[in-house]
Amino acid sequence: MKQVAVLLADGFEEGEAVVFIDIMRRLDIHVDVLSCMDSLVLNTYFETKISADFLLTEKLTHSYDAIMMPGGPKGTDRLSANEQVIQFIKRHIAEDKYICALCSSGAKVLAAHHLLEGRHYSTGDKLADKYDDGHYLDQDVVVDGKFISAKGLGVSFEFAFTVARHLLNDNTEKVDWQANHIYFKHWPLDYLK
Repeated sequence: MKQVAVLLADGFEEGEAVVFIDIMRRLDIHVDVLSCMDSLVLNTYFETKISADFLLTEKLTHSYDAIMMPGGPKGTDRLSANEQVIQFIKRHIAEDKYICALCSSGAKVLAAHHLLEGRHYSTGDKLADKYDDGHYLDQDVVVDGKFISAKGLGVSFEFAFTVARHLLNDNTEKVDWQANHIYFKHWPLDYLK
């Protein structure tokens, strides 16, 4: 079974996180929701309380097939300022795992720490203009090797299904079936074929 870590800090965009977690779990991809704070209970961008499964500190040495970060201005600021988060991402990059960034996390976490190393990516709110790492593409979802990024909440389903299709590359029919099952009309993404 594939395993994904979702990295959350207070102020994360709850819709982006919940859609991603939902799609992964529907597809039998194991998800550990990791709090990058001192508490399992997190405050979201719009002040909804959501509980994580574990603290990041409990899973620091565990290797996942993919790690995902949602956006949310304060949430991504907190992820970016957390040295354990950056080291966790760096280790997964070195292990050639999938690095999945939605909305501002592509710029404010990955580009801000020069983790893209010239790869193409997407992000929200013209944030790419603030960083010199990576090559911004004006695309809803961008795949460059093991890096998958997307603009924001409005393309959360496209992003989640793209990640799932890469993780389940030996069973893409299952991903396609699930997209159809939930009546998601924007799948597959022709430009990523």
